[in-house]
Amino acid sequence: MKKIILTLAILIPLSIFAAETRTYGVKYNSDTQKNEIWLIADDGTQTLMQTFEFPGGGWQPGSSYTDSKTGFLWLLSGTGTWVTYDPTTDTMDLAAYDPPAGYQKTFLNTFAFDEVIKDTVDEDGNPVTQIGSTDIVGSDGNSMISVESDGSVHIGEDSLVTIEENGVQQLYATNASDQMININIKKGTDLLIDGVSVSGSLNTNATNIATNTTDIATNKTNIAANTAEIATYSASISSNTTAIAALGSDLSAFKSSTNSQMTYMKSDYSSGIASAVAMSQFNLAQEGFSVGIGRGSFNDEDETAFGLGYGGEFKNGTLFKLQASKSGDASGVGLTISF
Repeated sequence: MKKIILTLAILIPLSIFAAETRTYGVKYNSDTQKNEIWLIADDGTQTLMQTFEFPGGGWQPGSSYTDSKTGFLWLLSGTGTWVTYDPTTDTMDLAAYDPPAGYQKTFLNTFAFDEVIKDTVDEDGNPVTQIGSTDIVGSDGNSMISVESDGSVHIGEDSLVTIEENGVQQLYATNASDQMININIKKGTDLLIDGVSVSGSLNTNATNIATNTTDIATNKTNIAANTAEIATYSASISSNTTAIAALGSDLSAFKSSTNSQMTYMKSDYSSGIASAVAMSQFNLAQEGFSVGIGRGSFNDEDETAFGLGYGGEFKNGTLFKLQASKSGDASGVGLTISF
């Protein structure tokens, strides 16, 4: 893909790229005894542009020419003075250039077209089209595209501006006073960010906000209803307080009964705790089969525990370990998976 590079500071008249042919003719009007410049359109229509007199009265058509760089007509008078006609502004200069003496011929405004626009390559060898200007203007003289000294690219007279700053491509607009102004995305088109419609997102957010507003009003009503229920619950709590006091008496009786039963249970839970201690005294291996043995004691109760385990690794690298242990009436089985 070709790029376009703007360089130097040469102003290119857009007329050289016009699709329509512009033909100019110069002739002498014997009635007015003056020369005339006519614009001849493609359809044959002729329009008088200028009426003038050459210095000295005559001119040299064979030595006259069109400057393809500026679009000027360079007309050599009989006295050797050059007369110019600017088609863009429809103005003439009857003393544009007076050649210095001592030369058989002088050549004006010689240049290569590729000083204005040419095909070339960039520093990476990619094909580019290089335009010899940092300011491209329209037929009205207003800037169409320009590159400023800070590297910013301006599109239009009152510009849409873009420039890279600190790794971020900035985009903004300015008015004729170079003050920043708003950018409006007109109805009928849309602005997308990563393929998502900004307008659609704003509409969705507006709908969500309206929904949340309704929900907030509903919650406010519910809070008022809950406040009334809390008052009702306060009365119930007061009643429950009395009931709890009665339960306190029952709890005391239950406590006494429980203490008696715990005395009988001491031997059983001491044995169970001793078994748990014994089962916690060995650590089975992470890989392969392993066997463990442990000894535990609690409240004069002694227990011995035995354990069996197997560990390995799944194909996806996940570790696992399966183990089982037993001590007296207590037993346990476990599976451990490590990610």
